[in-house]
Amino acid sequence: MHGVTLVLCIHNHQPVGNLPSVFEDAYTRAYLPFLDAIEEFPEIKIVLHNTGPLLEWYEDHAPDYIERVRALVARGQVEVLGGAFYEPILSAIPERDARGQMQMMTDYVSGRFGVRPRGMWLAERVWEPRLARTIHEAGLEYLPLDDYEFRLAGIEDEELVGSFLTEEQGVAVRVFPISKKLRYAIPFAEPEETLNVLRSVAERGEGHVAVFGDDGEKFGVWPGTHAHVHTSGWLKRFLRALSENRDWVTTATFAEVVDDTAPIGRAYLPTSSYPEMMEWALPTKARRSYERFLGRLGDDGLLEEWGPFVSGGTWKGFLSKYDESNLMTRKMMRVSEKIAAAQRTSNILETLGGFAGAVKVVDGGAATVEPAVVEEAKRELWRGQCNCAYWHGIFGGLYLPHLRAAIYEHLIKAERLIDGVRGETWDHAEVTDHDMDGRDEVLLESHSVNVYVAPSRGGTIFELDVRRANWNVLATMSCHDEAYHDEIRADGDREYAEGVRNIHDGLKAKEKGLAKLTCSDSHPGVAAIDHFFAPDVKRAEVEAGGAELGDSAWGGYQFELGRRNGSIGVEMSRTGVVTSGEGVCPVLIEKRVWLTGEGRVRVEYDLTPDGDLDVLFAPEWNMSFLTPAKEWVSFHAGDANGGGLRKKRTLDAVDTMRVDDRLRGERLVVSCEPAAGVWTWPLDTVSRSEGGLERVFQGLTLITHWPVRAECGERTSFAVEFAFSPLSAK
Repeated sequence: MHGVTLVLCIHNHQPVGNLPSVFEDAYTRAYLPFLDAIEEFPEIKIVLHNTGPLLEWYEDHAPDYIERVRALVARGQVEVLGGAFYEPILSAIPERDARGQMQMMTDYVSGRFGVRPRGMWLAERVWEPRLARTIHEAGLEYLPLDDYEFRLAGIEDEELVGSFLTEEQGVAVRVFPISKKLRYAIPFAEPEETLNVLRSVAERGEGHVAVFGDDGEKFGVWPGTHAHVHTSGWLKRFLRALSENRDWVTTATFAEVVDDTAPIGRAYLPTSSYPEMMEWALPTKARRSYERFLGRLGDDGLLEEWGPFVSGGTWKGFLSKYDESNLMTRKMMRVSEKIAAAQRTSNILETLGGFAGAVKVVDGGAATVEPAVVEEAKRELWRGQCNCAYWHGIFGGLYLPHLRAAIYEHLIKAERLIDGVRGETWDHAEVTDHDMDGRDEVLLESHSVNVYVAPSRGGTIFELDVRRANWNVLATMSCHDEAYHDEIRADGDREYAEGVRNIHDGLKAKEKGLAKLTCSDSHPGVAAIDHFFAPDVKRAEVEAGGAELGDSAWGGYQFELGRRNGSIGVEMSRTGVVTSGEGVCPVLIEKRVWLTGEGRVRVEYDLTPDGDLDVLFAPEWNMSFLTPAKEWVSFHAGDANGGGLRKKRTLDAVDTMRVDDRLRGERLVVSCEPAAGVWTWPLDTVSRSEGGLERVFQGLTLITHWPVRAECGERTSFAVEFAFSPLSAK
């Protein structure tokens, strides 16, 4: 039998903003025991990639891990891969940031492990052809991608036994196909089954290479894997099996393979990722059809032959599938451009001489900031590019509020650093197509608060940043229809057997009754969504998506920028229609959003019907909080004692209410003019994670409402104001 070379590539990652307990648990259950085992088998070579968030955690909590890996590198047992430091989707961030993040990782690996990285790990293996040039120009030579990506290019499975050369505009990198068979066998199958996969590669001819590349969390964090991999000894049995079969299985690093073997040939891979990711990125309706089609192919015995020609979506599909992902991305792009503009100005001033290292900002007055502050802002921006919170598949990802909050925290901090040159007090209004939908939004910014308004979508407010707290108050997650909701609705309370399992196989509901949290239609969980309801409507009807009588919740407004009494704002108007018992009534809606010099956000309404009107006017406000627990976040109205956000409320004649957020140290006071009725309920979603199907608290839905009984031409006015202060302030 011919021999085969096996490259074992382990990728360890925890997202920016993940809970400290998760870092600790992953380290003790997966990363550390894996390292312990590898040290016992010096004859087994591996390739290791740890992302920047983990490397920073090791530095603070487990520096011995760094030293032990350095020792393994020195003895030639481990190759450390580079990449983009904070694990962004490389093709989804500006080129300047991609280059900067890769250089940061190269510098880190060179400094901490004593060897400059030659290869890299590509986050989620999200490939675009143009990346060949980006990677090459970063000084990196090779990377692993999924074999599926090669199969999409028409390369047969039998040919995937080594590396290929791909190029862009005449510069090339080597790409290695990761074996799906090995990825699904390790660590779930017994070692002999993995050896059988390797035998099938060896039997094809001499000099062939097989690559395993996957998450280190499979070796202790995924459900049941710690007991299977470590307690029951799977990992040591596997390593021992490789050692005992060294006569025909040689473990090697990517660097050794590159130095010792030529590429098989050229390969031009399409924009792609691993198949599960391309499925998850599809719109839900298309994903259901995609799953049915793959099922048909499987039932007909054609999946192996025709499957490689079935491509799902692309990673950037998440930006159209989820508004929340798109809005985070646009915020990231805006902050990146602010930093880049400051850097360009600095470069110009340095070229002119006399102002070396200065950054000049015209809007807000001439000022300077030290280069170190620009570098700090870049670091915060790059942290805010960590990919995990921007998409959703088998892991919670985008649905996890603490991950989204962390992204906004770092982006707002970066923005605050770079905007610091404007002075202690400033404001700025801008009209731009911020969310890239072909329609203009209005961005109101000041030294204390940002307010982003979408006149074309009901005049809603879709971002509200309290700069002091690095908090986007509107960073919620809506209820989206997901393909896996079908299983919840059909059999949501079914329990699944415990024990080791591939997280792609089967679902487990963590509690009963999750089906009631699913939805087939939804609207973005933003603020100032203007509803008209019947006068006698109940909270439960509205919470369940009760009948809307108006067309202005998402209707387009005419608008112009405004300024008054030290405030900047946008003044909007539209004539909508309201259908009530009296028939269809046109209503002129004048809506104004003001950002005051004190950092308060004020939304004013004037309603003038062209006919008699008897309805309930009910603006909706969705706000992001990390927990409903009253000891951390409490809701107060009038003199009543504060309660948690899990409670559903029906309140009358409320002129002020507040939310005390002890996690952020912020107090939010909401004032209503005139006093309003108020409904509140928790904003919950159901999503999928590696642990199963779960309820996730996303924040608070608050609806202020007033009865409108007006005759034709009679104007009625309302206002809601949001004020923020440090919680310690009285």
